[in-house]
Amino acid sequence: MEYRITAPVHGHSGVVAGITFADGVATCCDPPLGALEYFRRHGYELVCLDAVEAAPIGFTADVPPAEDKPAARSRSKQRTGDGG
Repeated sequence: MEYRITAPVHGHSGVVAGITFADGVATCCDPPLGALEYFRRHGYELVCLDAVEAAPIGFTADVPPAEDKPAARSRSKQRTGDGG
C-alpha cells in the first residue's frame, strides 16, 4: 500500500524511521509496520493513497461522511426575564 505521511513539524526534511521526508511530506510504498506505528504515536498524518484512489469522487478515506443533522432553530427572538 502507498502512504502519504505528513510530519507534525511543517517543512521538516530528513529521514525518520527509515522514510525520507522533503518539506514535511513523504510518500512510500509498503512502509514497515513499526514505522507506521511510530508515526501514529508521534502525531504524523497518515493517508493511505490506495484507499483515496478507490473512493468515489468527493470522498476521502480519512474523513467520515457528514451526518444528517436537524436544522438549527431560529434565534431571532431575544429572551426577556430574570435570566435564571
